[in-house]
Amino acid sequence: MSYSIFVRDLAQMDGRSPQLLAYDIHDRSAAAALVSLIATSYRDHGFNPATRVHWFRADGNVHEIYTWPHA
Repeated sequence: MSYSIFVRDLAQMDGRSPQLLAYDIHDRSAAAALVSLIATSYRDHGFNPATRVHWFRADGNVHEIYTWPHA
C-alpha cells in the first residue's frame, strides 16, 4: 500500500477536488510525518484529533492537509 498527501482550501469547497501534493509514499508514518511538517511550517496551524486531519492558515484561508491510502 502507498499513500498520497492532499490539501484542500476550506473556503473553496464548491465541488473542487483536493490538490495532490505528493504520492507513492510507501510508509504511512513517513506520509504522516510529512503532513505534520508541512502544517507546522505555517505560523497558524493545528490538528483535529477527531478527524485526524492537520490544518493551517495561508492567505487568510484555512487549509486541511492529510494522507490518503492507495492499494
